[in-house]
Formats: sequence, structure tokens, C-alpha cells
Amino acid sequence: MKINKIVIASALILLAVSLVPILMLINQWDSGSQSYGITTSDSQQIHFRWQDVNQQVHQYPTSAGTYTYLFLGFLSCSEICPIRIEQLNQLEQRIEQDASFNKAEVQFLFVTIDPDNDTLALRQAVIDARSTHFVSASLSESDLHQLELRLSDNINRQLATINHVGNLFLLNPNGQIARIYTAKQLSISKMLIDLNHIISSQL
Repeated sequence: MKINKIVIASALILLAVSLVPILMLINQWDSGSQSYGITTSDSQQIHFRWQDVNQQVHQYPTSAGTYTYLFLGFLSCSEICPIRIEQLNQLEQRIEQDASFNKAEVQFLFVTIDPDNDTLALRQAVIDARSTHFVSASLSESDLHQLELRLSDNINRQLATINHVGNLFLLNPNGQIARIYTAKQLSISKMLIDLNHIISSQL
């Protein structure tokens, strides 16, 4: 009888212990069903002044209702930057094909971290010429530094070539970070689900 009680107690303990990781997995799966990118509790607005390829100065955020994919990079980059630009290009195509995004204002904002070499003509050819939704920006040295710190993008200019993380940020119309994408390879379909969920939550 005593042995049976010990066996039952041991079984209950094992069951309780095993439930913890199972519940964690279920919670992670449930969160993942609504969020592919990393969510943040940081509600502070991101704002900065930037210059376009026509040397016109703008303030971010400006357009009410515009969702912005923000990416810091440089155009001589041979690693993450070409991948990110192509991902954004594919994302724009999918948004245009999806009727559920017909009323959504989405822009793709590339901020150069190498303004001396990313000339106006180069930015126009590589970024702005893609579509009216693609915009390249240069910031003053102080504004760029503040933005890098704000995004924790870990940019190292002390090496022979600039080293940076290459995270992609989705900002809501208020300039708040809605999602952060850190993976090198991204699922465009899952990013669309994220965007749709965020837009729906703003309505």
C-alpha cells in the first residue's frame, strides 16, 4: 500500500514537471500564430529628420496611417543588405497582390549608414527607382547616431568594412516599433500575417 502511494506520488510529480515545458510550447505556438517577428513593450516613438535623394528634408513620422519597414544599411554591403532589399521587394509585390491590403499605406525606408559613399545617384538607382513605396534616406551624423542607439543596431565602423546587424523594423503610423525581424532569411508569408494583424489591431 505504501509502495503504491509512493508510485502514485512520483507519477504526479513527473506529470506536473512535464506539464511546464508542454504549456510553454503551447504558449509559444499560440503567440507565434499571431506574431512572426519579435514584439516589444517599448511604446516610445521613433522620430528623426532625414533627407531624400532630391535633398528635401522630411520629418519621420509624417504621413498619418503609413506603416514603415525601416532598415539601416549601406549599398556597398555584400552580405545582409542585398538580402533585405530583395525581401522588401518581394514583400511589396505580395502586398500589391493581396486585396486585404488595398487600403493600407506601406513604405520601405532605407537609411544609409554610409552617407559619404551612398551618393544621391546610387541611392536613387538602387532604392528609390524600385517604386514610389521605396525611399532612401540620409541623416545627419548626430541623428543617425541617435537612431542607431535607439534601435540597438550595433554598427561597427572601426573595421575595413562596416559591420552591422541588419535588423528589419516594422513601425506603426505613430512611429512605434511593432515588430523586429532579426533572421537572415525571412518568410514573406508570415510577415504578411504580422502586418495584417497589426493593421487590424489599429482599427
